[in-house]
Amino acid sequence: MLVCLIIVLIVVAAFFVITYNSLTKDKNRIELAEVELRKYEEAGNQKDIDNAKKYYNAVLRDYNNKVESFPTSIVANMFNFPKMHIEEFDEGL
Repeated sequence: MLVCLIIVLIVVAAFFVITYNSLTKDKNRIELAEVELRKYEEAGNQKDIDNAKKYYNAVLRDYNNKVESFPTSIVANMFNFPKMHIEEFDEGL
């Protein structure tokens, strides 16, 4: 009985660690995508800007899906990973 409890606790702890790391990596990807988008906006190449906007929105969408989906939403709420606003760009998309 005690062995089963320990195994369950280890599995739950592993789930929390893996999910937390995944959400943290996604937030970092969002920050990097935003930096790339700003870089392309400064350079002015419209094709690169459009591609960067698509990538940025896709990364945000993936992150928001994790934050809202069970069971990762439990970890997201516990560690204050908020849902992020997806930029709606008028031009090029």
